[in-house]
Amino acid sequence: MTFSKRTSPTLRQRRERPAGWRAAHPVALARAGRFLRHGTLALAFATAGCAGPDVMPTNRRLELTTGAVPLAQSTFDVSDTGIILAFSGGGARSAAFGYGVLSALAKAPSPGGRGRRLADDVAVVAGVSGGAVLASYFALNGRAGLEDFRKRFLGRDVEASLRTSFSPPNILRGYRGGVNDLSGFPAWLDANLFNGATLGNISRSGHPRLVIHATDLYNRAPFIFDRASFTAICSSYDDYPLAYAVAASAAVPVVFAPLTLQNFRSGCEALPEAKTQKTGVRAPGSLVAREYAGSLRRYETARDLNYLKLYDGGLVDGVGTQSLLHVMGRGAPEPIPAERAFRLRHLVVIVVDASTRIGGDISKTVDGPKAPDAIVAAIDAMINIPNLQSFDALRDHLPAWRESFVTWRCGSSGAKRGCGDLDVDIIRLALSDVSDPVLARRILGLHNRLSLNEKDVDFLADLGQRLLRDHAGYRRFLDRVNHGGPNLARAG
Repeated sequence: MTFSKRTSPTLRQRRERPAGWRAAHPVALARAGRFLRHGTLALAFATAGCAGPDVMPTNRRLELTTGAVPLAQSTFDVSDTGIILAFSGGGARSAAFGYGVLSALAKAPSPGGRGRRLADDVAVVAGVSGGAVLASYFALNGRAGLEDFRKRFLGRDVEASLRTSFSPPNILRGYRGGVNDLSGFPAWLDANLFNGATLGNISRSGHPRLVIHATDLYNRAPFIFDRASFTAICSSYDDYPLAYAVAASAAVPVVFAPLTLQNFRSGCEALPEAKTQKTGVRAPGSLVAREYAGSLRRYETARDLNYLKLYDGGLVDGVGTQSLLHVMGRGAPEPIPAERAFRLRHLVVIVVDASTRIGGDISKTVDGPKAPDAIVAAIDAMINIPNLQSFDALRDHLPAWRESFVTWRCGSSGAKRGCGDLDVDIIRLALSDVSDPVLARRILGLHNRLSLNEKDVDFLADLGQRLLRDHAGYRRFLDRVNHGGPNLARAG
């Protein structure tokens, strides 16, 4: 619109108008204000209309090969001690807490000798959301990469790379699928932490087995980023970017757009081995196991499942223990690589749970809570009991898993004398179990963010180290490793 000098008053003329002019034109002013507000919003939304989130598929079809798709994942250094780690969700809070636990293991001598530390005995590392960042970096770089993880992730302002403002364009992006997409967190992870690494790099010799997952929104079930799951959708595994898998595990709905995988199952031309691999579970007994097995079958049978939309793994499994159970359900020696399984005599599962916090000020007075406090407490409440139940399920399953593991090992052609010798422990380290009121209050103030200040990183890392060293179950494990012990599964 163009105004002539005759119809458009000058700035000086507007200033010189009498004070009563505004009072005389309240309706006109109100209409003008609404017009400007609505016009500004319309312009912002129109400008953002062409900037929808990038949700294009991030995977490739599994190509026809001349041999079976390999199932074996790693070859480990000689050791009869094994550790399975599971890191919960919780953003940088979980990563810092888990970093402390790994730091304690990196300082503890391994019975394997030759300068080994217990961190070198980690056979399997699982994680979800923030815990998946730590799990994946450790699986890729091992003990040698711990100090770099602190500098490259915990010491960085990750959120500076994200869209975080409450603005009309971001509101529209959130409505259309997610405020942040492939150009945000996945790109940051790839450039600053994983340097182009792929899932295939993790599966090479010398790396711990990695078990991370996201939530498949169609199935309302976990999608585990391993070779078997990619085979289920006839998709290439080895060249899939590790950064994308981690970002999918941490993709909180609306804040992040989903990571998309294309389902190539229809017309899959890969060898029959790709279609017959053991991607499901053996005789699933629980409803959870049956539902997971059903989700894998639907990748082939559901006609409308063309694309997998993957969100935060914490929606279905906040500590990674349920995903471990799913992998165990595929049969022994899962999740321990076969090459490592023949040497294993001592095993401990350490579940590191930074996902929930207990307490707060919401019950001090009759008023409140206000919306932010209510939302945080409600989310913690929704995930707390399922997380505890999945830990209980893993603990209760370990004796049966040990029996099937020993049966498999003793029945294998490579079985040796003492193949039945295996002791198994499981322990849980949780921020929600911290009873000191001062520490508990500080923990409550550490929300699910991707960035922490240095003092909070130090606090959580020190707490992780101390809780592990002081845990009775961990001390029992160390005593058993050094002096031998009974062949049974115990929890501490």
